[in-house]
Amino acid sequence: MKKQSGFTLIELMIVVAIIGILAAIALPAYKDYTIRAKISECVTALSSCKTSISEYYASEGSLPSDINNAGCQTTASQYCSSITIPAAGQASINATTATGLAADCSLLLDPVNEANGAIPEWAGSTTCDTKYVPANFRG
Repeated sequence: MKKQSGFTLIELMIVVAIIGILAAIALPAYKDYTIRAKISECVTALSSCKTSISEYYASEGSLPSDINNAGCQTTASQYCSSITIPAAGQASINATTATGLAADCSLLLDPVNEANGAIPEWAGSTTCDTKYVPANFRG
């Protein structure tokens, strides 16, 4: 009798099935990861604006009425369409649909308990799906 070498068809089919199952799990997880990474770019931009608003409040004693007074970077990036101050003292940033989300969403930071020339904390809120944003925006 001749000794068999190599893989049988059944063994190869099992390997292909296992690879398919792993891909079915990995691809959606990777898509979520990439969307979170894109939104984190917007969170980083918003954090720098938060610092500028805090410095403005410390020096002027009031919250800025517009983004230029605050000294925030307002240029759009690949994933963030704009940084605006919709009301005095709020810093909001909008994510574009290039993130792969069904619709645009926004991140909003509000200063909380401003007193004695300082803003001790910020409250975050969002219209994005909460699985894509940092914990401080999940309110």
